[in-house]
Amino acid sequence: MNTDIDFMNIAEDDKAFVASFENFVNGRVSSTEKTGMAMTAMHHYLQQQAFKVFMGYMKALAHNYRKGRYDDRNEWASRIADEAYGHLVDCDLIYDADYTKLKNR
Repeated sequence: MNTDIDFMNIAEDDKAFVASFENFVNGRVSSTEKTGMAMTAMHHYLQQQAFKVFMGYMKALAHNYRKGRYDDRNEWASRIADEAYGHLVDCDLIYDADYTKLKNR
């Protein structure tokens, strides 16, 4: 899967969610840890969907880290995502041939 972002192919509702989340984190979140804990009280379906969004984010960060597409501002998040995602791939919990190729370069 190509993780290069093509903003023309992202649905408007998805773009709106990202903008809303960005505004929330930048102005209203008081504790990322407590917000994360509160999300565990969501309906089980919503928890699954939220985790799928997070996994997509982690995958993109991991791929970008392996390609050197990060800078000092997001190196920590990119490196953590790469370590976590790489572990899931190594344990065969996720299949991602493209990431495996990047990792084995």
